[in-house]
Amino acid sequence: MISRANTRPIVFVPLTLCVLSACAQGTTYGVSNSTILSTVIRAGEAIGASTSSRGGSSSGSATRRMPRSPAPSAAASRVLHVANQYVGVPYVWGGNTPSSGFDCSGFTRYVFGSQGVQLPRTAHEQAHSGQAVRVDFASMLPGDILLFAEPNEGISHVAIYVGSGQIIHASSAAGAVSYLDLATSRGDWYVQNLVAVRRLVSGARDLW
Repeated sequence: MISRANTRPIVFVPLTLCVLSACAQGTTYGVSNSTILSTVIRAGEAIGASTSSRGGSSSGSATRRMPRSPAPSAAASRVLHVANQYVGVPYVWGGNTPSSGFDCSGFTRYVFGSQGVQLPRTAHEQAHSGQAVRVDFASMLPGDILLFAEPNEGISHVAIYVGSGQIIHASSAAGAVSYLDLATSRGDWYVQNLVAVRRLVSGARDLW
């Protein structure tokens, strides 16, 4: 059972010790996906700033402030647009296509592959792709991938950063591809267990 105790300190697991494990993570809930993408891609403003205008979000009460992200690059916008198309596709262990369903790493691999960025199959392997980014929300950009591991465990989940504390991922807890607001209480597990951030797209140039 996953512990979500807020008092447990974050432990950063060296990637060399990480092994593939299930895409199991804290409870997730979808949030106004059409609003997220329109805000990020068209308006180019922080998603968090639009929370009050969305209303009716099921992502829980806000528990922390997230730094505002800059507008996504053209390449990141394309990645996020593709990812948004598969919201609602069922979570399936080992799934890597829209027709078969997605698990967490199958989803990221498929989305980035559609943009010519070839990722390995597992979350553990994806943690070595692209360029390392400081594990700090102020340093993250839309289109980065975020990797999660509980203390003394291997990497168990990967998600795409949408910006301003929002992620999109294939979630075993939600049972489908969905959005999650990490600024809310339902984002606690993710904030506590974030161990790596990798940048795969920057500007109009893909990075391997």
